[in-house]
Amino acid sequence: MTKIMDERVSRVSGRMMSIFLQDVFGDRDAVEVRLGLPAGAARLRDRKLIVAATVCDPVMFRDAMQHAAISTGCDVVVSHHGFYPEVLNHVRFGVVSHIDGALCHLDRMLLYVHRADGYWLLPEASGPYVALEEGGLRLDCNPPFLTFDQRAYGLCEAAKMIARRTRNVGIT
Repeated sequence: MTKIMDERVSRVSGRMMSIFLQDVFGDRDAVEVRLGLPAGAARLRDRKLIVAATVCDPVMFRDAMQHAAISTGCDVVVSHHGFYPEVLNHVRFGVVSHIDGALCHLDRMLLYVHRADGYWLLPEASGPYVALEEGGLRLDCNPPFLTFDQRAYGLCEAAKMIARRTRNVGIT
């Protein structure tokens, strides 16, 4: 991961990327990719997946995400966060995924974390759910939770994890 993170990547974006590359997917096959994506974007070659993090608004990288998905054949996940993720700024994720030869673009997804269910991206309202698995993305019509309370718990756990991992103390 240190090969990918450099001075062009904000400290907060680097920490958001560490959640992807250490906790969720692992960085064993990560290489830096540009393609108009945020600085520090990583292509996970074996998983056909590109992950990135940025403080910029989602519209800034929407076209680049689609271009990257088309030109590489990879799915793309971009975390959009502020300088104080999940404390003062909400974190939302954009996803471009290949489904039956077509691209599916999902915006404003929320991170959900649960010991039994793993890592997921949930729509704010309705739509498909995205499982973040070691092998890549998996879209599903069924949620990883049964009740609204379970959904809230998983979203709160993710928010706590993001706030803890991105604050300026204890992490370099």
